[in-house]
Amino acid sequence: MSTSLLYHAFGMKGYQYVHTKYKAGKVIFRVKQDRGDMTCPLCKSRNFKLRGSFLRTYRNVPIGKKPVVIELPVQRIECNDCGGVRQVTVPFAEERRSYTLAFERYVIELSRHMTMLDVARHLCVSWDLVKDIRKRRLERRFKHVRLKDLRLIAIDEISIGKRHNYLTIILDLETGAVVFVGDGKGSDALDPF
Repeated sequence: MSTSLLYHAFGMKGYQYVHTKYKAGKVIFRVKQDRGDMTCPLCKSRNFKLRGSFLRTYRNVPIGKKPVVIELPVQRIECNDCGGVRQVTVPFAEERRSYTLAFERYVIELSRHMTMLDVARHLCVSWDLVKDIRKRRLERRFKHVRLKDLRLIAIDEISIGKRHNYLTIILDLETGAVVFVGDGKGSDALDPF
């Protein structure tokens, strides 16, 4: 495998290929980040000292039926400009996630044609991981609803559970989209809206 394959197949710019391992039916690629592409995550300065690294693994898009794992020693740096000691950002994965952005896009695409359980079985991951990816995608997509074009609304209160817990839902009557969900019932539940 070459470094250009990392870029063209996996979208990983600024990383060098080190070696490949085959373990427990997985293909494991070890990569390292080029020092020239590292910046301070706080102030974006390139004036820093290296302060060790921490090995992280990320699930990536499979090759055929073989799961692919990316091993990356994530570098810690001490910035000479702002004084912060942080890990460098990993542009091909979001913070605190064990999978790449390409893997996330692949799960979303498969979810359009398969159930979450089928996607999880196909990718050899837990159902919860697929659910988390889909949930985060929906939160990003519907976090900010455009109220400018809203003309006709419907308000409904529904009971959840047996203990008289209620939700107040506001719908756009023209599109059927849920615009707001509030805790409780009555006018107090509409205050945040």
